[in-house]
Amino acid sequence: MRGDILHKLKEIVGDEHATDDIAICASYSRDQHWHFVPPKRPSIVVRPAEKEEVRRVLMLANAEKVPVVPLSTGINIRGLAIPVHDGSILLDLGRMNRIEINEDMKTATVEPGVTFGMLYEKTRKFNLRPSFPDAPLTVGVLTNYYLRGIYQTSAADGHDHVLSYEMILPNGEIIRTGSRALSEMPYFRYGVGPDFTGVLCSHPGTCGVVVELTARLYRIYENKKAYFIGFDRLDDALPLIYNAMNDNLVTSLRLVDNQSWLKGICGTYDYDYNLLPKFVMCVLIEDVKEIFDAKNRIFGKYISASGGKLLELPEEFAQNFFYESLGGTEKSCMVFGLRGNYHCIGIYGPMNLAPRYYEVHRRTAVEVGFPEDFVHFYLNPIYPFHGQLCYIELDIFYDGAEENAGEKLREYNRKMFDRLLETGIYGWFRPYAGIIEPTTERIGYLADIWRGLLKILDPNGIMNPGKLF
Repeated sequence: MRGDILHKLKEIVGDEHATDDIAICASYSRDQHWHFVPPKRPSIVVRPAEKEEVRRVLMLANAEKVPVVPLSTGINIRGLAIPVHDGSILLDLGRMNRIEINEDMKTATVEPGVTFGMLYEKTRKFNLRPSFPDAPLTVGVLTNYYLRGIYQTSAADGHDHVLSYEMILPNGEIIRTGSRALSEMPYFRYGVGPDFTGVLCSHPGTCGVVVELTARLYRIYENKKAYFIGFDRLDDALPLIYNAMNDNLVTSLRLVDNQSWLKGICGTYDYDYNLLPKFVMCVLIEDVKEIFDAKNRIFGKYISASGGKLLELPEEFAQNFFYESLGGTEKSCMVFGLRGNYHCIGIYGPMNLAPRYYEVHRRTAVEVGFPEDFVHFYLNPIYPFHGQLCYIELDIFYDGAEENAGEKLREYNRKMFDRLLETGIYGWFRPYAGIIEPTTERIGYLADIWRGLLKILDPNGIMNPGKLF
């Protein structure tokens, strides 16, 4: 990289916010996905504080044809912010952390550095909340929403919470999606022409840099009740899920095995989970008083008809479930560990295929050498339930110090990507390393359109190159 680029970057963001110090750059070189994305140190780390600084950095990089890798809050677990090419600029957006709450519109407008912890502190003053992922409160709001990744804690919130956003392209042009393209009102998803908000979502930093995003907020209710229902077979739980979702009865519904995620939902290991049925459905109902009472009555009848066992778990488990689902208090086993390391493939698919997904997952994990008790499962139905839409997570909790663990995981992924595509899925939760190639082979000319769109937006190919095509 030419030496004068660092000097020009310092002129844009200030001397203390642009550096090629090896120790600092090395801290950005790897993440949890290191088994699949090799560590790579950026050449320069730049930390802009405002939109205009981002625009000037991108224009400089575009003119010099230098790769740029955007990063929001510094929490990254999928390898999406690890450089692929030498000489890359790591664009750390953590200093940009403005939040604007519009109580009347039930929206939050955030910059990339805003975490869920920061947003929760703001929104609860208005008796509102964001939709939370199962992740620490230190993860970024904008990144998770932009990648369409909020899927777990509240089924009733639906899947996509983005209303509009502002993106800066490598040439310095600014795209404003939805209603914000016409006015200063960023509260409606569909503006002029196609749904550009949706079209430009779910690219991991490969179009441009999203510097501001407006998302939906949700009401907090005082009336709440948690249910834990046990099933010995996955198939037996599905009719109860269907009835609950079909009648819009539940706020949160998660079907998990009796070990991994249940320990996170309940918030403790200090319980003999082996005594429980193989699968446990965790359900949260909430609403205004009259509707809440009616939902409880109807759901109680569905439980009785399901053949599931209503579990009498300690009261604090229900409280932990409330906090983890709607209060953003992350207690999941992904954070405090089951065997030290965690790997998953997350997919979207119909509920009626869940038993097949689980069986393919179990068989493949054992086939590549993982013990069966390392294999775990998570299902979260999502409103609206058309197509029986579910987020399904196929988990392996393993010891990263074990010899050949990385190779087993890579072999597991290679087999699973093909087998899941053959089984049939709606799509992938994230653009994991290795899924683009087998997926684009199946989507025909749409892949050419996708590549063409990226070429229009980023003709010099500087934006996080290597993360998609």
